[in-house]
Amino acid sequence: MQDQLGGGAAGSVYRTLRLTNTSEQTCTVEGYPGVSFVDAAGAQIGAPAAREDSAVVPLSVDPGSSVSAVLQQTNAQNYGEQCDLAPAAGLRVYPPGATDSIVLPQELPACSADSIVLMHVGPLQPAY
Repeated sequence: MQDQLGGGAAGSVYRTLRLTNTSEQTCTVEGYPGVSFVDAAGAQIGAPAAREDSAVVPLSVDPGSSVSAVLQQTNAQNYGEQCDLAPAAGLRVYPPGATDSIVLPQELPACSADSIVLMHVGPLQPAY
């Protein structure tokens, strides 16, 4: 995961999620990665990332190549008491249509209230 240049907005930051094909075969992916905050035990905290309303296209990913998605994260402290702050230890990321995931370490406050969506994710696109 990396920050995008100029990726700040009032109370939020934009990051790039990069998924790499580590197999020896070309694969096709389409859609949105699943993203949620997790605690140190790996349990989900609050609402998962909402999907941006953008066009989705199938992408062919050669071995060693990557695709990416833009992730907007809003500062949980913007929401006050209704947020019910909880310490996140990372982000759980699922490739589209997959049940296996990885956890990217990222320590920051998250909202445990399911009614508050702190993240928005765009569809996978060619990585540049």
